[in-house]
Amino acid sequence: MEKVPEEFQGFIKEKQLQLVNNVATSAVFGVVLANVVSLIAGDASTQVLLETSKTVLPIFALVTVATGLTTLVNKE
Repeated sequence: MEKVPEEFQGFIKEKQLQLVNNVATSAVFGVVLANVVSLIAGDASTQVLLETSKTVLPIFALVTVATGLTTLVNKE
């Protein structure tokens, strides 16, 4: 691949961060929506949904922290 021209470096970094944020928020929204639909359909109890959320939240927290650190490092 060719080197990205200097005038586009900032734009590319911004778009990369935007993409990471979109993926993380989409994943959170997807889990919440799946849990709500399962509850409405009667396929899952509130206890199962609570356990699912407890399991997934630390992963999203780590992604959020990693995204924040990446943002700080890239802005410097």
